[in-house]
Amino acid sequence: MSPQFPATISADQKNMIFENMSDGVITLDSDGTITYCNSASLEILRISSKKDILGQSFKELFMNNKKNRAFNKLFRESIDKGKVMPKTSIRYRFGKEKEVHYFNIDISLLKPSQTELFDPDADYNPDTGFNGMVILIEDDTDKYKLRQHEHDCAFIFAGLILCISVFLMTWSLLQFTLHIYLKSSVYTQIIECITFLLFLVIVFMTSFSMRDIGLIPRKNTIKKTIVESLSIAAVASCILLLSKAILMLLGYKIKDYYIGGSLSGVYTYVFTAFVQEFLARGVIQTSVKSLMKIRFQKFFSIFLTSLLFSLMHMPFGFYFMMSAFLLSMALGYVYERHQNLWGCVFLHWCCGYLAMCLYF
Repeated sequence: MSPQFPATISADQKNMIFENMSDGVITLDSDGTITYCNSASLEILRISSKKDILGQSFKELFMNNKKNRAFNKLFRESIDKGKVMPKTSIRYRFGKEKEVHYFNIDISLLKPSQTELFDPDADYNPDTGFNGMVILIEDDTDKYKLRQHEHDCAFIFAGLILCISVFLMTWSLLQFTLHIYLKSSVYTQIIECITFLLFLVIVFMTSFSMRDIGLIPRKNTIKKTIVESLSIAAVASCILLLSKAILMLLGYKIKDYYIGGSLSGVYTYVFTAFVQEFLARGVIQTSVKSLMKIRFQKFFSIFLTSLLFSLMHMPFGFYFMMSAFLLSMALGYVYERHQNLWGCVFLHWCCGYLAMCLYF
């Protein structure tokens, strides 16, 4: 920056340039006091007016939150030690808010001859060699979330393709090559292992939270989830029982007995219902919906999830696959209404186990 800068551009012109910038501009004097800020910096840092920031200590305003460790360390190195820091991407949390923002921060330390550009009365700090600084702040939150979204979807999509491919190849190898005919419960256990692997992928390799994948319900939806799930379960159970009775009266023999099952099956199917709903709703449906930014997004996410879910039941036969598809369509709609897994898990356990006892 040339010493003739103030002579060539007036203060009004300089202010107009800064005010029209999309990046925030803040200047500090040798004491760390804020001497200038443009409108963009107020918007980025959520400050209502310049009166609330000018003349205030930068440390007291923005460096009190201990959760912003990287942010605090960056400015501590510059203000307290006079170190020149490179342009840095920093995570920043406002107060007690859970929402996190991401800033690109570029710090330029002022030389003694440059302090007069922003504060003619600025003093030199002999202890740290700090004469003041110019801070450029760019809010990169939207771009960061987009990159993170692409990263998450890529990992989940790759995980789904890998797990489904391994499952079908294993079934084909056992059934047609080795001629090993396993019980249906073994294939169910394989699906459960696949779900656990996908859960590990989500926890350790993506930014999805437990609430995003439906494990933690919102407080305002708990009552609706309970009431609707119980109502739907009651109606669906009556329809299943009545349809079996009608088919038997018409002469269609499906089983030697009206209803089967066992008490141990009731217990174990609770775990099965949870695992399969986590795979279908928490993983597949959530991921497909995130990937498809199109019209009828929710419908296509439910439909494609149901197709994949039915495909996972291929070893059980075509009729079982179609039943799984229809059940998944209904539960996908319930999941979109409640935004948590627990109503879907209850309905899957209740209706799914009853249907198997009656028809399979």
